[in-house]
Amino acid sequence: MKKKSKFLTFLLSFIPGLGHMYLGLMQRGLVFFLATGFVFLAGMFFSMMGIFYDPIPFVALPFIWLAAVVDSLIFAGRINRSISESEATGISLSDTWKNLENELKNQNHKILALTFSMVPGAGHMYLGQMEKGIQLMVALFLTLYLSDFLHISLLLMFAPILWFYSIFDIFHRISNPNENQGEAIFGEFFKKNQLSGKVGKILGVGLIVVGFIMIFDKIVMPQIAIMLGDQIREYLRTGILALLFIGGGVKLMIGSKEKTVVSQITPTESSSTAESNRE
Repeated sequence: MKKKSKFLTFLLSFIPGLGHMYLGLMQRGLVFFLATGFVFLAGMFFSMMGIFYDPIPFVALPFIWLAAVVDSLIFAGRINRSISESEATGISLSDTWKNLENELKNQNHKILALTFSMVPGAGHMYLGQMEKGIQLMVALFLTLYLSDFLHISLLLMFAPILWFYSIFDIFHRISNPNENQGEAIFGEFFKKNQLSGKVGKILGVGLIVVGFIMIFDKIVMPQIAIMLGDQIREYLRTGILALLFIGGGVKLMIGSKEKTVVSQITPTESSSTAESNRE
C-alpha cells in the first residue's frame, strides 16, 4: 500500500468526503458527503417554504468543511505512519486497518446523529427514539405554521429553542449511551392522564386563545379592513394581542401574590394549632 499525499488530501477535502475516499475510508467519506447534502437540502427547504431565516442551515457548512479537512489530514498522517511501521517491521497492515475501521464505525454513527439533529427530531429518529423525534418535529413545524398563519413573529422564538434542545440532547445521548434517557417529552402526560389537571387547563386555554385569534385574524379582520381601512385593522390586531399578553401577565401576578399570602399564613396557623394542642 502506497503512502498518501497530504497535499492531494487537502485539495480533495474542499468537497467534504472526497479526501476520505482518496484515503480509502469510503464510509467516513460518505458520512461527510451526506452531511453536506443534508444541510443543502435543509437550506433549500427553508428557502422554498419562506419560513424562519432562510440561510440558517447553511451556517453549519463551514464547520462541516473544516471538520472534513482536519479529519482527513489527521487520518492521512495515521495511515502513512502505519505504512512506515509495517515496512520497517514487516507486519501486515490488515489488523491495523480493521482496528481503524471499527473505531470509525462508532464515530460515523455520532457524526450522522449530530447532522440529522440540525432538523429537530430527525436525529432522535435516527437513534431509534421515534416518539420523541416525531414530537420535536411536530412542535417545530407547528410553531412555524402558526407564526406564518397567524402573523405572530413572537412564536418564532420557540424554533431556535427546539433547535438547540435537539442538538444538545443528541450530543448528550451519544456521549452517554448507557445512561437512562427517560421518556418522551409529552409521554408522561398522556400515559398518566395528567392533561386533566393544571397542565390540561393551561393547554385548553392556550388552544381556545389560538382558536379565537385565528377566527379574529382570518374572518373578522378582513371585514373590518373593508369597512374601516387597513390602518385601523393593524391597530386593532396589535391592540388585541397586547391586551391578551397584559391579561396573562396580570393573571400570573395575581396568582403569585395569592401563593405568597397563603405561604405566609400557613406557618402562623400551624403554630397557633400547636399551642392550642399543648394547652
